[in-house]
Amino acid sequence: MDFRIISLLVLALVVAIGFIKKINIGFFSIGAAFLLGMAGGVPVKAIVGGFSSSMFVTLVGVTFLFGMASANGTLDLFSKKVVALVGKRTYLIPILMFVLSAFISAIGPGHIAAGILMTTFAVYLAFELKINPMATALYAKLGANAGCASPLSLTGILARNLSEPYGISGFGFHLFFTTLLSGFVFTLIVYLLYKGYKVSGDNPLKLSDIPAFNREQKITMAAIAVMVIFCIGFKMDTGLFAFVAAAVLILLKCADEKQAIRQIPWGTLMMICGVGVLVSVITKLGGVKLVSDFLASLMTSATAVPIMAASSGILSWVSSTTGVVMPALYPIAHQITENFGGSVSYVELISAITATSFAAAISPLSTGGAIIMSSYSAARETTTYEMNKMFKTLFLLSVANVGVNVILAALHVFGLGGLFQ
Repeated sequence: MDFRIISLLVLALVVAIGFIKKINIGFFSIGAAFLLGMAGGVPVKAIVGGFSSSMFVTLVGVTFLFGMASANGTLDLFSKKVVALVGKRTYLIPILMFVLSAFISAIGPGHIAAGILMTTFAVYLAFELKINPMATALYAKLGANAGCASPLSLTGILARNLSEPYGISGFGFHLFFTTLLSGFVFTLIVYLLYKGYKVSGDNPLKLSDIPAFNREQKITMAAIAVMVIFCIGFKMDTGLFAFVAAAVLILLKCADEKQAIRQIPWGTLMMICGVGVLVSVITKLGGVKLVSDFLASLMTSATAVPIMAASSGILSWVSSTTGVVMPALYPIAHQITENFGGSVSYVELISAITATSFAAAISPLSTGGAIIMSSYSAARETTTYEMNKMFKTLFLLSVANVGVNVILAALHVFGLGGLFQ
């Protein structure tokens, strides 16, 4: 029996079942990894070793801290105050939605938390200002995706953990800037498509109508600022420092601890770590090398990056970027780098994979698109026709975004001219 092929079929089956049945494939992946590993002769200790406890602790720490910032209203109030700064210059709202979402996503919450917060805020703001809610929500979600690969966020932490086994590090800002650039390029396209420069709204938010930050919110912002300074400036462990900051907030009674715990995306964390266990087993059985060898046979050093970008975008339409695409394709990227003798950059490959996967994430089949649709329907009564039209529009925009990123990959934009290498 060729367990290389069997392992890949198991992965495809797990993803398909998760997509069709709408279940969390993280738990399912761990069970599948155990059965597959036992059948393929992989020791139980090696199977369990595929679960990254360090990554899990880091992600829990960061999401717990920002769960507190969300629970005590710090992030929501901060967003409203920044938006109010534009005053009657409502044509700046689209730009502000992108920049603010990217900033909040980058400092720690990541694309899911920032996406939910800012997309919901954007839709309600759009209806209040009587501007296009679909476009406003897109600016916010594209911004949340664009900023999510910073060294402090869930995606950046995941990328670092996935690359450590290969002895590759120090690419944090490269990955961040390429994902940010990718998001900015398509946001600019959407801005022109929806004529964001012509936005003229009524009833703009006023700073005088927004309450001041209270004691708890001021302390929360200070804790986040200190974490950013120490983790980026002094290279301290992000997850562990987040636990320290969260402990201080708890002791000072700055947030509801139980509410913050409920806001931790446990399902997402288990999906990431669970699929990681399965991919680890597949790697041990030779499945990853089989795929990389096949892709390498179709590639040249010039086409490797766009082909991997396209692969990540297609896979992201039916699965999670952080839960499936990155854990599955990063090992393949490393193997392709070795196959080409180093003439293809691993950092450029994973940058193209990450950015293009998030480009696809505004699809209504993914979390990003679903957030936009649910926020829209929650803000106002909608018809089936409206929802179907929005579904079609979001999917076509997702396809266009993937296409733009494949072109960027072909032009080697994700290499950034070797600026950070």
